[in-house]
Amino acid sequence: MRALRRHFDQRNFIHLPGFVDREMLRAVWGRMRDGDFRSAVYEGVGKDLKLRNPALWNVLHLFMNDPRLFRFIRRATGCPPIGSFHGRIYRMAEQPGVALDWHDDRKSRGRLVAISINLSERPYRGGTLMIRTKSGGGAESAPNVGFGDAVAFRIAPDLEHRVAPVTGDTPKTALTGWFFSYPKFKNSAVFALSRRRGFADGAAAEARGEAHLDTSGRATIPAAVVSREYPRSTLVFDLASARFYKLNQTAARIWNLLAQGQSIHAAAAAIAKEYGAPRRAVEGDVLAIARQLAGRKLIRLKRAAQARAT
Repeated sequence: MRALRRHFDQRNFIHLPGFVDREMLRAVWGRMRDGDFRSAVYEGVGKDLKLRNPALWNVLHLFMNDPRLFRFIRRATGCPPIGSFHGRIYRMAEQPGVALDWHDDRKSRGRLVAISINLSERPYRGGTLMIRTKSGGGAESAPNVGFGDAVAFRIAPDLEHRVAPVTGDTPKTALTGWFFSYPKFKNSAVFALSRRRGFADGAAAEARGEAHLDTSGRATIPAAVVSREYPRSTLVFDLASARFYKLNQTAARIWNLLAQGQSIHAAAAAIAKEYGAPRRAVEGDVLAIARQLAGRKLIRLKRAAQARAT
């Protein structure tokens, strides 16, 4: 962390290799491969191709608005407290007019630090981020060609940056945006989607091949599944299917216990103790929720023997 901060102070950017997990990258790329990228013009800056996929963007928007990420960015860059992240997924290709000229990203108030995450499955040519001072001097290049790598860079009155044109047949695809001092993160669109596609409170779902779960087995969470806790519920998002689920407080507690690596049996014992309920009855409820989660591929369940081998 000290090395990152030193590099940022000296050169106004940091390179973050492997920023996005590989499994999550594959899920994201599967949703973007044939995505609808349309021309987007930015006055005084240039033009790129912006992805039109609200469901995917809502998931990634939530992923980027993680308080743990905010704390990391603050420590690595020394920026003031972060309230929220906003951005877009864009593509640059060798097409007439598709280029981003020198600009400072200060038209919107509150921008603290910018980030660009490479979502290009294959290496591209050009498309390099360049940073320079407005007073003159040479430009600093911040190449970022690794799939899932990121570059975070400073937003300041005396700095400006550009993205070099892409050349060749392979386009550049990236998630880019800014960490803002305000407003605080709130995404009503995510809640609306979650209500349409959520778990009905207390409802049982088909086991979908998980009829005989081993209560002594443990669960793992796929990397393509993202969750966020709220005061009275937990939202769970599957990037692979771009589906949203809302867990009530009891289901969220079960989810958290399973995510911590506890078996169904141990999770039931913990909840029975917390609620003062009979363990055997609670175990049936935990088993039903685990079946729903596994059926929707939000968890992977291992039998006890598999867990010990792992």
